[in-house]
Amino acid sequence: MSMFSTTVSAGEQVNEEALGSMLTLQPMVLWNFPSINSRMGIHYIMDFSSNYGFTPISGIGLTGYYYLKGLPASYETTPDDTLVQKSKPGFFTFASFTPVNFNLNKKESTPNAGDGFSFSALLYEFMLGVGYEYPIRPNALIAVELATREASGGDGSMKFSYSGLGLGISFTTSYY
Repeated sequence: MSMFSTTVSAGEQVNEEALGSMLTLQPMVLWNFPSINSRMGIHYIMDFSSNYGFTPISGIGLTGYYYLKGLPASYETTPDDTLVQKSKPGFFTFASFTPVNFNLNKKESTPNAGDGFSFSALLYEFMLGVGYEYPIRPNALIAVELATREASGGDGSMKFSYSGLGLGISFTTSYY
């Protein structure tokens, strides 16, 4: 769950205006790769309740996390073959790639004013970020993330893009 300060551009009708999304949800399923201090998987991203419609950005993509000092919650085998859960706080970096449906809608200010519009475009979003994850109990982690995101497509007078900076909080559980 994140809040992004996102600016959007869409041809001649919208030029670097605030998207005004209330919330960005990004549920994901990740697989642990302890040998390389990483988690990788798939996610769904959706921005809710903006100045340009209820869901202006949505898509399914790929995510990768790299933990600087090992995974915060993982299972390890001791020399006598006992399985032990390890939980420790740690910093991480992450990146994601998402093909998104960029959908902006604006009602006319008055009937027949001609200033309303509606369009949809396929854009490719790239997100990079850093964060800190802390175990709150066995198999339960909380993380704080700072991320930047960019997407663009089209050309000339039909160029669509958005960019933003966001702060998020996430809850993670792991199953083995």
